Amino acid sequence: MDSESFQHGYNAFLLPSTFSPWVSNESADLADANNRSRAGMVHREEPAISPVSAHSIADSDTSSFYGERPASPVSILSQPLGVTPPSPRQDPSTPPAYATPQIGRLSSRSIRSISSFETVDPRLSSQTERRSSDTSTLGPSYSAPSSEGTIPPASNIDAKRNTVIMPTPPEAQFIPLSAMYNPNPSPRSMVSEDDGEVNNVFPRCSQVHLGCHSRRDVYIKRWSWLYVTLIILSIYSTGLSGLWLVVSIYQPQYGRGISTGNGWQLSPSTATLLATLAARTIELSFVTVFVAVLGQVLTRRAFSRFSRGVTLAEMTMRNWVIQPGSLLTHWEGLPHAATTLLGALTLIATICSLFYTTASDAMVSPKLIHQDWAMRDLRGLVKASYANPQYVEGNCQTPLTSIDTNHSAESCVNVLFSGQSYHSLGAFLNEWDGIHRNISSVETPLSKRPNATHNLFDNTTMVSSWIDTDSSNMMANFATYERIVNNVTLAMPHPGVYAAATDPINGILQPSELLGIGEYSVRASVVSPAVNVMCANMDPTELEPLVYTTWPNAKNHNLGFGNNQTVGESTWLNEVPLASETEWLNRTVVDDLFKWGEKYGRRPPVFQLYPGDYNMVTYATKEYVDALYILAKAPNITDYTLCQLQSWVTGNCSTSFDLSGTSGGHMEANCEDTNDINTYMKAEPELALDALVPSKDWRNMAAQWGLAIDLNGGTENSNASNARILTNLILDVPKLDPRLPSMAEALAVLVANTVVTGALDSTFKPVWTYDANDSLATGVYETFRAQVRTQQYASAHTAAWQVIFYPILGLTFVLNVLCLLYLVSGTALTSFSVGKSSPSSLPLTQSTPKLKHHFSSTTARFSLASKTHTLVQDTSPESDSENDDPKINNSNNQGNRTRKAAKGLVTDYTEPQNLFALAVNSPSSRALAGSCGHGPDGAALAVPWRVGYAAGANHYFFQEARGNGNGNANNRQAVGSGADLLGEDDDGRYAQSYKRLSSRRAWL
Repeated sequence: MDSESFQHGYNAFLLPSTFSPWVSNESADLADANNRSRAGMVHREEPAISPVSAHSIADSDTSSFYGERPASPVSILSQPLGVTPPSPRQDPSTPPAYATPQIGRLSSRSIRSISSFETVDPRLSSQTERRSSDTSTLGPSYSAPSSEGTIPPASNIDAKRNTVIMPTPPEAQFIPLSAMYNPNPSPRSMVSEDDGEVNNVFPRCSQVHLGCHSRRDVYIKRWSWLYVTLIILSIYSTGLSGLWLVVSIYQPQYGRGISTGNGWQLSPSTATLLATLAARTIELSFVTVFVAVLGQVLTRRAFSRFSRGVTLAEMTMRNWVIQPGSLLTHWEGLPHAATTLLGALTLIATICSLFYTTASDAMVSPKLIHQDWAMRDLRGLVKASYANPQYVEGNCQTPLTSIDTNHSAESCVNVLFSGQSYHSLGAFLNEWDGIHRNISSVETPLSKRPNATHNLFDNTTMVSSWIDTDSSNMMANFATYERIVNNVTLAMPHPGVYAAATDPINGILQPSELLGIGEYSVRASVVSPAVNVMCANMDPTELEPLVYTTWPNAKNHNLGFGNNQTVGESTWLNEVPLASETEWLNRTVVDDLFKWGEKYGRRPPVFQLYPGDYNMVTYATKEYVDALYILAKAPNITDYTLCQLQSWVTGNCSTSFDLSGTSGGHMEANCEDTNDINTYMKAEPELALDALVPSKDWRNMAAQWGLAIDLNGGTENSNASNARILTNLILDVPKLDPRLPSMAEALAVLVANTVVTGALDSTFKPVWTYDANDSLATGVYETFRAQVRTQQYASAHTAAWQVIFYPILGLTFVLNVLCLLYLVSGTALTSFSVGKSSPSSLPLTQSTPKLKHHFSSTTARFSLASKTHTLVQDTSPESDSENDDPKINNSNNQGNRTRKAAKGLVTDYTEPQNLFALAVNSPSSRALAGSCGHGPDGAALAVPWRVGYAAGANHYFFQEARGNGNGNANNRQAVGSGADLLGEDDDGRYAQSYKRLSSRRAWL
């Protein structure tokens, strides 16, 4: 055979570049065989391949795994491969005889068989490409060496890319090369030549990826462990986050439910721990469910042909929620993803997950808070009338009761009186000392001057209040009585409020039940005990009716001590007329001031002598006397000072009581405040009129108090310290000294403890309304009105600015609801119907019967043509199951067949392990060129991707999304024409799940 004519008649070409390169020692042998075929070729009944132009190769829509490369269809001769080629003597225009019928041209949407070798050397691809290109450009004068008597096996022909194939006349038609040379392809050797339509086998998937034959479907059934777990977590997170939001708004108070008292209460520390633990579980379950839903949304979008695909920036959104710090460390994807609705929701979820526990601690965790003021009735135990001396002595605790039966109680009370009195006076003088050192001090009204304090039960400080300040105006009194009159009234809080507040019957949480740090406040509408001290300066002549030594026939003797001071005999009281309704003793110039005489029903006092300087004498009798009287002498003036001490209960005050576990108790008398709604006068206006009656019982206690502190030491010129202090405070001008207290003020402070002692367990009313001796053995509860503000554990915020956490709790609940709704109703796959195959897409063996006999051996197990399916939305009820058996799914190929939707999940391709497995089994892309080292950044993060499915190979992979994904569901290619090469399972094992996912519009 002439080689030149052979070159002119037949043009050979190299296989398209999409085939895998192949290099081995067999290449030399194959070249030798081709050279021998030029000398003589053995006739064979096999088709040969015609040349194709380089232009058709460049225009192809397919690509290889190593990059976008064009591919072209190939032609099939209508003569066997082994036929003798025409000689130079033969007429070239006469076509040779062919042994098989002609094959019609096929669509370019077909698949090719590539090498079934497991490994391919990518370094040889570019060399082979160049050789192929050079060959195609030599023109018709180039003669390729022909094959020898036999051609390489079909399993190797795609790998041996540089092997010369027999030329083909131009009238030959085109079929895929794989259909000729690989009648039994492997499932992992399938690639796509699809033009990118959704329902066809996706392109750019080479052998190394199709080697991954999916063992399981992407669809996860509804009642799988994963789905049930997510539903449970979602319900838990939604319910508890909703409860947390309601609790933060309602702010319930737990009372004794959270305390350290007896019973089934939770301790505060345990309650706080449980709340924090619950908040943490809400946060963790919320993050778990949201990330899962986010993955479902993105994965379903990657499947859907109606979506724009998924970008790498969106895939990293799950890291925002799991690792909020990635917003700072990997911020490059933020501009691409955060501007979308899904990105905004993810940012909100990130903020919620980051601050949810903090918000719970601020808004929900139990903490001590103050309740609002509430008016309520309190009950207090009452056992005696006010200032009952018998009850006071009997209530004094001493171990000497059985030893000194007659005087042990009196001695006990005297010790208490003296100790408490001096303590109160010491505190009073200490406060005045600071004022005295302040030279700039100016005169202030009595209500603003220091008052008395008293310690009750060693843990509560009682603070008094000056009342009746109108009668304390010294200038007005001086104008009225033409003498210095120092008149003050001191009111003390009612100590019975302390007992009532701490009584369990009233149910007030005590600080001891709140880890010792709680507190509460009470504003009680009860009477307050008060003491009045009125001192008037009188010269010796005015005092003569009241001093026994100046009376006629007085029995006196010299006091001694180096002076001429006289004193009445020890029996001088027997010389004083007995009290009677007609005997009111002598009249004085101050009877109207002190209210003595028959007009007032009160007798004046009688003193044994004129006291010396710095000394005092006292007088207190039982008949017609309701006060304690003191006569004192100041060294700097010639006048004597006569003081009257009385006590009563007043209704012009209320008692406030604050008890704290850290600072102790504090009681105060709030008096003469027109804005105070808790004064007893406003609570019981009628009973308040019975107040202001001096108590005769208190006079007896005061007499005992005077003996306890030796106020009567002037009868012996004892020059007692207390008398010396008091006489130094006597006023010599009709005004209060701004730097010193007056004697009346000091006496009121000194005697204040007696009114407190007399009010213990006493009635809260002005008068005693009970039977028998003004005392009750077991006591009785009296009710009084009070405003109460307690502190207890509640779920509330303690600062106004903490309301900023409301959006965190609210948005978390809303996102939880959305996630739950998505898991319950948003995970349904779209129903569809698969139409009957169209006639135009019947298998090649049916549409071209002339070739059926010749290709019966090579196409018996697969179809060369693709089927066209019609996708129709189905309104049939949704099913809760899916059958993965391909035989069942494909058993009914005649007529319309309906696939019902199923509810459940799909494989989350945003999870690292799933993403890695899919990525390594996907073709490479120039969109991520240069990202293999540092990773993707910039525009690469915004490239959209979709999940493709090669039905014939049962393989999933990533591919670049093309266009906006707005396609028509009808009249599109089926899952893949190339899949037909795999046999009867033309839709792939899991193709139905993929069709459902890809035919559904994606959320968000």
